[in-house]
Amino acid sequence: MEIEDDIQAVLACERRRGEALVRRDARELDALFADELVHIHATGDVMDKAQLLHYVLQVLQFLSLERGELRVRVHGDVAIMTGRMHSRMQRVGKPEPVASDAWATQVWLRTPLGWRLASFHACRATAPPAPST
Repeated sequence: MEIEDDIQAVLACERRRGEALVRRDARELDALFADELVHIHATGDVMDKAQLLHYVLQVLQFLSLERGELRVRVHGDVAIMTGRMHSRMQRVGKPEPVASDAWATQVWLRTPLGWRLASFHACRATAPPAPST
């Protein structure tokens, strides 16, 4: 049952991350992101924790963020999450929102303070999700 508890905890952290991005909640995002975070956007841009926090708090506003079915695999103190992500965003000073449909792989680390996102890599989705096996 411990692995299922870990999976539920990681999924809860991901829900918190999505909500915090939409709310622009700096404190929550700082707590969820590992200090060594590497974030690779679907555009290919690579950011560390400080750069990403600046970007999502000052440059980009998430209007919505929805996750499809997520698969979480736990290996000790590491959890790997994969799944689809649909978001609507708007850059500060730009009139039109942008929609994004992407696949994401995330690596979460168990720390003394809880699960923290250490790696995020997205790529644009070009096809519907494959059926689950």
